Amino acid sequence: MSRIKPISARSSILRLRDGRALGFAEYGRSSGKALFYFHGYPGSRVEARPLSETAERFGIRLIAVDRPGMGLSTFLKGRRLIDWPADVGELADRLEIERFSVIGCSGGGPYALACARKIPERLISCGIVAGAGIFGPAISLLSRSLPWFLSPLIRPLFRNKEEAAKAIAKVACLLPEPDRRVLPRIGEAWAASLAEAFRQGWKGPAYEGSLLGGDWGFKAEDVRYANAHWWHGELDRHIPVTMGRALAKELCGCQAIYYPDEGHISLIVNHGDEIVETLVRRL
Repeated sequence: MSRIKPISARSSILRLRDGRALGFAEYGRSSGKALFYFHGYPGSRVEARPLSETAERFGIRLIAVDRPGMGLSTFLKGRRLIDWPADVGELADRLEIERFSVIGCSGGGPYALACARKIPERLISCGIVAGAGIFGPAISLLSRSLPWFLSPLIRPLFRNKEEAAKAIAKVACLLPEPDRRVLPRIGEAWAASLAEAFRQGWKGPAYEGSLLGGDWGFKAEDVRYANAHWWHGELDRHIPVTMGRALAKELCGCQAIYYPDEGHISLIVNHGDEIVETLVRRL
């Protein structure tokens, strides 16, 4: 059995059975109950850093995982979104975690749903924050092809966290007011996360984008999981709340909360404690 190789104080690489590297970072308390965090698009394990204090307060073990081709995780040609639960399950096994909760933010939302679809017996709760929805045929076609054009162009903007911070500052004026207000609190982690997303090049983010716009390998109505929760800001300009409402309605038993004064990134910053408490209540 391959060992888990430390990268820094809280980041590690796990060698999966097929030889791939799976990067992850841990926050909070190593002895606490586990909550797996799935980052947005593009993103990486570093995205979860702003929740580290929340994890400490609730005494949980927050485990943020890099998806293939981003951060420390090996690119995997031909992977499907529905394949993700197998990687999560293997990581949990190697960390000796039998049952756990998951939270997916933005582009990580579909990956949380994939876990609820494929490994519901291992989940205690499933949370989606400003999650990406299913596109219509025309937008789906565009979203599958556009990342392959844009990713090589924007990679230089995120070649390191300093350049990523400059890029974020340039587009900050396009964000809704709630998102602009929280930038001083999470801007550094956001920049570092984007730089890590492009750490290996542009193919990982490009492939990820095409997956989100394509066939997920399951339908929302196939997810029959009783303890699912959805949170969405009504001022979200990245993923419109209408998309979130439509998908949440299709999820059997999903409990949804919509915030009239929150945007895309402000939601989890301002309501992180509430969201985490909801997910760990049954841990």
